[in-house]
Amino acid sequence: MAYNIGKIYDPEIIDLNMQCNNKMEVINHLSKLLQKAGYINDLENYINDIFYRESQGITGIGDNVAIPHGKSSSVQKVGLAIGRNKFMIPWESYDNKPVNIIFLFAVPNIKKGNEIHLYLLSEIAKKIGNEDILNKIKTANNKFELQNALFS
Repeated sequence: MAYNIGKIYDPEIIDLNMQCNNKMEVINHLSKLLQKAGYINDLENYINDIFYRESQGITGIGDNVAIPHGKSSSVQKVGLAIGRNKFMIPWESYDNKPVNIIFLFAVPNIKKGNEIHLYLLSEIAKKIGNEDILNKIKTANNKFELQNALFS
């Protein structure tokens, strides 16, 4: 499939030194990175679409990781913004623990969007389901180390 996470990895939409205080700040921050890099064209609409999906169910998957996602007509190209917060923040999660690693998907709201969306979610879930990979993600010192953790 053309949309595997290795092909959409983009250092421009990664921040390993975030200092956000809550979910709203995290999603705003990562969404602004997506907008600046040309992935989305309407910041407010995109954020509204993400929060609509957030209202539908839990996106904190455990082990201090959240995968907020949703499809949006504001998405110009498929992307994956990745953030690591300096400290834990409250987030609805399956293990009731806060998060500091966030993978925010940008997927267009098109017919093929569902397929792309599910495929990318599945790829990330496989990666972070591996304890060694997850530990490398949590301790990466820079974007190069993060890339190696995800794709080596």
